[in-house]
Amino acid sequence: MKHTLLFAALAAAWQGFAAAPEITVSADALDSYYPIQGRIAGTAGNCRLTLLHREFGLAGFSLYNPSDETMYCRIIPSGLNGLQIISRESLHIRARQGQLPADLLPELSRDGVVVIPPGENRQILLEIDTRKAETGIYCGALKAVNLKDDSAAEREITVEVIARSLPLRHPLHVMTWDCSLRKSAGKERENLLIELQNHYVNNFHVLEKTPWKADADGNLTSGPDFSALDRTLDFLKGKGMLLLRCAALNPGKAPDIRTEAGAKAYGNFVKALVAHMRGKGFNYDDYALYPMDENTGDIFLALAKAAKKADPAVMIFANPVKGKEEILRVTVDGNYCEYLQFSTSYLDRTDIIEKVRGHLKIVSAYWCPVVQKKFYPEWYRNMGQTAWRLNLNGIGYWTSLWMRGNEKLRGFPWDDFRGKIASDVTVYPGRNYENVPSRRWKAFRAGLEDFLVFDLVRADGNRGLEKKIAAALDPETGSPEKRIRVRAEAVKFLKKGN
Repeated sequence: MKHTLLFAALAAAWQGFAAAPEITVSADALDSYYPIQGRIAGTAGNCRLTLLHREFGLAGFSLYNPSDETMYCRIIPSGLNGLQIISRESLHIRARQGQLPADLLPELSRDGVVVIPPGENRQILLEIDTRKAETGIYCGALKAVNLKDDSAAEREITVEVIARSLPLRHPLHVMTWDCSLRKSAGKERENLLIELQNHYVNNFHVLEKTPWKADADGNLTSGPDFSALDRTLDFLKGKGMLLLRCAALNPGKAPDIRTEAGAKAYGNFVKALVAHMRGKGFNYDDYALYPMDENTGDIFLALAKAAKKADPAVMIFANPVKGKEEILRVTVDGNYCEYLQFSTSYLDRTDIIEKVRGHLKIVSAYWCPVVQKKFYPEWYRNMGQTAWRLNLNGIGYWTSLWMRGNEKLRGFPWDDFRGKIASDVTVYPGRNYENVPSRRWKAFRAGLEDFLVFDLVRADGNRGLEKKIAAALDPETGSPEKRIRVRAEAVKFLKKGN
C-alpha cells in the first residue's frame, strides 16, 4: 500500500513538473536563426549580466513546451528594481530568399501571456536600460506560469552595473537615413525620434525642400521658401547634426550649375540658407549640405565649388560610390567635402581612407544591403566594431525607417514579397504610432556600445588589451567568439579600474 501511494505521489509530481515550461538562458540573445520546434541552445542555469552605467543589456530566455498540449504561459519578471525593463517576445518572419529569422521583437501584451504549441519554443527577451540606475547588483527572476494548472518554472537574474559610464552622447556621427523621420507628424514623430535616440542616432537625413528660382543672370527671383524645412529644424534642434537635402540641384528653376550664372544662383541660395540656419540658432557644425546621393561627379563638384565660394565655412556631405579618383578630387585635390561617408567596398582600402583623413572633419562608412532580413544580427553589430577598428568617427546604414508610398518598389516591412525588392528597414511600423524593433536594430546598438567600451579601454591606455581587441575585430584573425570573449575581458578591465 505504501509503495502504491509513493508511486502515485511521484506520478502526480512528475505530471506537475511536465506541465511547466522548460526555461533555459539563451546562449546568444542576439541570435535570430534558431528553430521554432525543439529546444534553443542555452543553459539551464541562471542569468548574469555585467553592464556599464548607461548601457543597454539583453537577457534571452527560451521557453520550451515538452507536453502534448498547447501551453498558455504568463511571463512574470520580478525584482531588478531600479532598472528599466521591457519584456519582449521574439517572433519569426519570412525573408525574401526563403529564410525564417526571428527578427521581430514586439513588447509582450499587458497580460504577459505567451502561447507555446506542443514541442515548440518561444523566446523572451528582457531589454535592460541602466541609464537611471545606480552602481550595484540587482537581483530578480523570470517566471513562466502555465495558466492551466499554475505550474511554473523560474530562472534567477543578476545584473551588475559597474561604476564606469558610457558617454551621454555617442562620439560617432550615427545616421540611418531616417528620411525626415519617415515623413511623420505628431505622436508618431515623437516616438520615432525617441526610438532613434535610444539607438544612438545623432545625424538626421532631412528631406524637406526649400523652393527657389533664379533668372538667367543668377539672381534669385523667388525664395528660398523655408516654411517646410522650419518644422523639421524646430523639431530636431539640439538632437544632432542635420544633413540637408534641400541643397540638391534645382533643375528648370535656375541656370545650369556648370555655367557662371548657375554657380552664382546656387551661391546666392547657399548664402540665404546659411543666414536662415544661423537665424534659427544652428552653427556651421550643426549641419551639412547634402547636394547629391552616391554621386561625386562633375555636377557634385560644380555644386560644391559654388557653395564653397559663397561661404567657405559651410560643410558638405558626400557618399561616393564610383572610384578613388572622385574621392581624391573632392578631398585631397580641392577640399570640397568635410563629411565623407565611404561605402563598405572601401573598408579594405585603408590606404585611401588614410590619404583623405587629414582633409576631412568626419570620416564615416555606410552599409547598403539589399535583402536585409536574411542577415545575421552579428552583421549589424560588426558596424560599430568596424568603426573602432578603422578609427572612424561616423557610421550608418540604409535604412532604419519605412516610408509610406514606397511599397511597390521596396515592399512592406511586414511582407518582403509585396514589392520588387525586399523591405530594407530595421524598425517595423506598429499600431497606435508605436514601433516594433528588429533584432538587427538591437544588434546595431550593441555594436555601437562595443565601440564605446573599446574606446574606454583605449582611453585608459591598456595597449595590450587594445591589441587583443584589434585582433578579435580583424576580418582575417577574428571571429564572433573572439569578439565576445574580448568584450567580456574589456568590461572586466574597466570594472577593476574603479
